[in-house]
Amino acid sequence: MVCRISDLKAATSLNGMLLTSHAEIPQNLHFEGAWTEGWTHRRCHHQHRTLKEAAECVSPQGPAWYVFAVQDGRPRQLTATEERGLQEFRNLRHPLSHVRGQS
Repeated sequence: MVCRISDLKAATSLNGMLLTSHAEIPQNLHFEGAWTEGWTHRRCHHQHRTLKEAAECVSPQGPAWYVFAVQDGRPRQLTATEERGLQEFRNLRHPLSHVRGQS
């Protein structure tokens, strides 16, 4: 069944996090997941088009995972906006609702 989208902003966001389409991401940019294992740094080497794809790829590796951007073939740190989106993914995926000392 096909439904008409009446609110484009609501259809392109999840809890306020903007979901970008593939067309809006520069062709020279992709994201990779990475983690530490046995005192070594590992990476997935996949060319994920979105932060969410990279995070979903790497999050099963355990708690010490992260995502970085590769732009023009060179790794770079995430921007503040990208970092906020990744942090929201972590919070939605693994909420800290039962941390000791909180009720």
